[in-house]
Amino acid sequence: MRNKRNYILAFWDPVFFINGMIFLNVNTVIPYFIIALSGTTFHISLANFLAVLGSFLPSIFIARYVQRLRIKNKVFAKILLIQRFSFLIFVFLFPFILKYFGKTATIYLFLLFYGAFNLFVGTYGPFYFSILDKILPFEERGRVVGRGSALGNLIAIFMTLLLNFYISRISFPYNFFLIFLTGTFILLLDALFFYFMEEKEGDIFEDSLSFSQFMKRAFSILKINPVFRKVVVSLLFLGLSLTSLPYFIVYADKNFGALNNIVTVFNFGYILSSVLGSFILGELTKNLGYKKVLSLGMALGLVGFIVVFVFRNLIGTILGSILVNLTFVSNILTSGFIITGVSPKEDLPVYLAVNNTIVMAFSSLMHLFNGAIIKYLGFYVLFFVSFIFLVFSFVSIGRVVITSTDN
Repeated sequence: MRNKRNYILAFWDPVFFINGMIFLNVNTVIPYFIIALSGTTFHISLANFLAVLGSFLPSIFIARYVQRLRIKNKVFAKILLIQRFSFLIFVFLFPFILKYFGKTATIYLFLLFYGAFNLFVGTYGPFYFSILDKILPFEERGRVVGRGSALGNLIAIFMTLLLNFYISRISFPYNFFLIFLTGTFILLLDALFFYFMEEKEGDIFEDSLSFSQFMKRAFSILKINPVFRKVVVSLLFLGLSLTSLPYFIVYADKNFGALNNIVTVFNFGYILSSVLGSFILGELTKNLGYKKVLSLGMALGLVGFIVVFVFRNLIGTILGSILVNLTFVSNILTSGFIITGVSPKEDLPVYLAVNNTIVMAFSSLMHLFNGAIIKYLGFYVLFFVSFIFLVFSFVSIGRVVITSTDN
């Protein structure tokens, strides 16, 4: 390793991030919170839409700024601290908002703060992968992130017990006050890891292009680099498929009876699969490469949808969602590094932002369609559409040839 401190901090980042997000999980906690406020499927879809919209909208705008930074980690740490302190405002005001303004107003104010929180998420890609590109060797990145993610998910088992304690033993709304407070506090600690990373000054990319010219140049990459274009097509279909993941718990709740511990059950399933998936898939990245590991994750997701179709019960739904979650895990471990392997070093933030913008823009729209699909056609139609998207993604990634082994 180039630097032992960087290895340690890069390892512990996913540990803390995963455990913080246990308490802000868009697939389990957020839907359950909205249901507790008497929200509808529309509100759940809107929350997912805002999460996806925020995660891509700033990317292309921030990419040019990231390119011009010689040292990126400290700036990124400050952005993360602002994001997480801002969400604390809602956390502390939440009980009073509910008491004096009612459930409906609380839902929409939550969506406002949650949307703002996710706008900061749009800065993650250009910063995070650019930082790792400078502090860790290419072939080791998947292993470091995979091992950290495995330990993070292992610890998250105990965090899920704490989550269940909050939900079952503490009355509403103070249970969710503690849930959001715990998650945000852990994420604040996570932000400090980036501040203490040792990043050497790098080259910066300067140009005299106007913003509109920069945008045209950025998206012209899709024409110039056919390999990158194939990667984007595959990740686009993958992103569309994974929009169904938050609705497994909603489907289970509506079709197999409301369970007080349904959030805990699904979280345990996701955590256990993520522990094994992160470690095993992360280790495989060094020997098989990022593309093959992503293909393996997609294959597991296809099996998961088939399980849901064949075994139309609670156990089948949980098992199917776990296998689809493994697709999500493989995507997290590999997609950014696949893009790193097909992009020029000086343009890496732009490549990441272009991919993120395209994938997340269509995924955000898909979340809105998902609500309509469920309402008028049912959950199984949604799962079938997601299955078809995943098939297209699996075929598309198989056509990608990655010639770069280090960037």
